[in-house]
Amino acid sequence: MATITLEYDGRNRAIKQLIEVLFTLGAKEAVSDSEEKTQKQMVKESLTTAFDELYSDKARKNARNLFA
Repeated sequence: MATITLEYDGRNRAIKQLIEVLFTLGAKEAVSDSEEKTQKQMVKESLTTAFDELYSDKARKNARNLFA
């Protein structure tokens, strides 16, 4: 199996459609281990911060307003 790396303008609809065609034909998107670890670390840190604020009574935002 061969691997390619693409760098493109995310606003370009034609290249997005071409990439979708590649996926339809059997291409797969690979996420690097370091990228996955970074994302997991970011989620962990944000959840930790949110719960720390909640338990220390510093959380003042009302989530209901986010969906109004």
